[in-house]
Amino acid sequence: MLNKRGKKHTTLTETASEVVKIVKKIPGINMVAPGIISKNQRRGSGQRYVTIVKTNAGLQLIISGQGTQKVAVHCENKDVDRVISGITEHRDLSHIIFKLRERRPGV
Repeated sequence: MLNKRGKKHTTLTETASEVVKIVKKIPGINMVAPGIISKNQRRGSGQRYVTIVKTNAGLQLIISGQGTQKVAVHCENKDVDRVISGITEHRDLSHIIFKLRERRPGV
């Protein structure tokens, strides 16, 4: 990872810290920027979800566990598929359910 966004940014939820730890090891990542934590509105089975959204800047991970947090992953467009496969196929994240979306203008 080339640069960090500020010295200390928003803390990570438990699920987000697991995912970000794996994302930082993948080559081609320029920056990982965690967002604001909000509480989950639904009461459920305790499942953990990660929605991967393709954007023009790279990826946005919407991570849901005990709380919901958005994490921006900045990378080149050629590295997006490698990052997605690195996250979804990692054995330490096998207990998380992944979904994939695209949010790009003109797509």
